[in-house]
Amino acid sequence: MKKVLIIAGFDPSGGAGVLLDIKVVRALNGYAASVVTSLTVQDTQRVYDLKPIDPHFFEYQLQKVVEDIKPDSVKIGLLGSSEIAVVLLRNLKKYSLKNIVCDPVLKSTSGFEFCKSEFVEFLKYDFFKACDVITPNKNEAELIFDVEIKNFDEDVLSCVQERMKRMGIKSCILKGGHLDGELAEDVLITQNEIYRVSAIKKGLPDEIHGTGCAFSSAFATFLAKGYNMYDALKQTKDFMIGLINASVKIGNGRLVLNP
Repeated sequence: MKKVLIIAGFDPSGGAGVLLDIKVVRALNGYAASVVTSLTVQDTQRVYDLKPIDPHFFEYQLQKVVEDIKPDSVKIGLLGSSEIAVVLLRNLKKYSLKNIVCDPVLKSTSGFEFCKSEFVEFLKYDFFKACDVITPNKNEAELIFDVEIKNFDEDVLSCVQERMKRMGIKSCILKGGHLDGELAEDVLITQNEIYRVSAIKKGLPDEIHGTGCAFSSAFATFLAKGYNMYDALKQTKDFMIGLINASVKIGNGRLVLNP
């Protein structure tokens, strides 16, 4: 059984963060271990507050889990603080962890800001280059690459690719679920290649909590199983379409995924 280490925040509603990540990994027949970066106050409607874990305690958790379980891949979600990001970066290098997937959680859909500007700069120019792939949505990609994205035309993708090279980012998956149009298109950009994977968006429900978390944890699981990035993206896309179609209403806010 392949082992995926989840490093993310705790969402008490179970619709995102560590709890959802674990459900996704198990649905794909992987083993999920987890290290919590932060506690949040949130429900299916919005994020209300955030409390980062003590960085020393976070590192203690992380090191004991990594030394014992030796993960086949790592999914990184909400970091919570720059101090935790610095600690995590040091340990990613120390343990030579592989198949590192980072979902850059910068701002919630409801508008709660998880990162201050100086923290974002650290992620852009220091942290992301230690990851094998980052998986931003449209808004996150615009902030990271300082480019307006109305669609995934060749000029936009070439601009992102060039800025990736300058920033030292190995690979990036631009998620197109927030873009207008009939297709839900995701684009894998490496230092040298650009690959598109599309699905029909018509008929899929909107306003779903936790899709970014589920996407990145599924992708990390397929990498752990030995898929290359392109095939892992295709597998993840198919998995996510099924998951979104099976989403459920459990609270007063958005739909949630239920792997």
